[in-house]
Amino acid sequence: MKICTREATVILFSKQYLKKLKNIITLLIENFPYSSVLNLTKMKKRKLQHRLEFWLIVFFAGIFRLLPHKWAVCCGMSIGGFAYKRLKIRRNVALSNLKIAFPQKTLEELEDIAYRSYRHWGGVGAEFARLPLFNRKHMDKYITFTGQDVLNNSVALGKGGLIISGHFGNWEVMGPSAVMKGYGVTYIVATQTNKLVDKKMDDLRKDKGIEIWKTREAPRGVFKSLKNNSFIAIMIDQDAGKDCVFVDFFSKSASTHRGPAVFHLRTGAPLIKSSCIRTKGPYYTINFEEIILPESVKLAENVTKEMMAYLTGILEEQIKEHPEQYFWMHKRWKTRPV
Repeated sequence: MKICTREATVILFSKQYLKKLKNIITLLIENFPYSSVLNLTKMKKRKLQHRLEFWLIVFFAGIFRLLPHKWAVCCGMSIGGFAYKRLKIRRNVALSNLKIAFPQKTLEELEDIAYRSYRHWGGVGAEFARLPLFNRKHMDKYITFTGQDVLNNSVALGKGGLIISGHFGNWEVMGPSAVMKGYGVTYIVATQTNKLVDKKMDDLRKDKGIEIWKTREAPRGVFKSLKNNSFIAIMIDQDAGKDCVFVDFFSKSASTHRGPAVFHLRTGAPLIKSSCIRTKGPYYTINFEEIILPESVKLAENVTKEMMAYLTGILEEQIKEHPEQYFWMHKRWKTRPV
């Protein structure tokens, strides 16, 4: 019997069902029945919307946890594909970004990458929802862990390590896997607009032994964690606003945080290239490699900028190998140079 089939999700996640669900939520948000009596302000309506979003996420997370793992991932990927094909959530953003990254590809090729990317991230969503069920038995079955010698060498130095990553692959299983291998892991994460969802996400990670520092706390938190010989996982492809360095990402200038370069220069913590690549269905290969900076980068006049440009180039090469596993839906080039 074939487990991963389109028919497995057609009833629960059909176009008609999702459209009705979306309409109901919109109706509840915009036409709350007692709004005229309670005189709800926009802030209160926003809080109501956040509660609805939160409980909707909790509902789907519960479904994913009830299903067998392979079925859950398959359903998540089906939802991701449906979001691209039918709901068209941020599809224009994804295709616009792909045109920047791969100008030589045809529209048909770009749409194929985008569709497979949505499917991948739908699967990631299901896997994140099932994080409470993630254990050593699960890791041994679905995760191939390589490059452990790189982590061991870093631990031996006593300075921790800076794990360089991006919105690529699946970092949500990479962290817990490293913790189960006996390493200290710290995430630097942005605060979500929806506080209920934000707390839920952080709690899921903390329950797996991952230390969390918010972006605003990063300077103090990172130095503290490195002193404890932990590994700091940092996404270097988040838009950093105007307070940044601009480096090329797929040949277009992108706002980039200085953090990884600053932390490395001040502490001497090793820089480590990381990846968590989906090989098939729920199976992943996690890999770590030491990053050796060229002398030209070390001796550059603006060493911080050159270092971030070099690290961004490494991430770009990884994405080119598996473009379907990059999060093309986020606005990487949002902030432009003056």
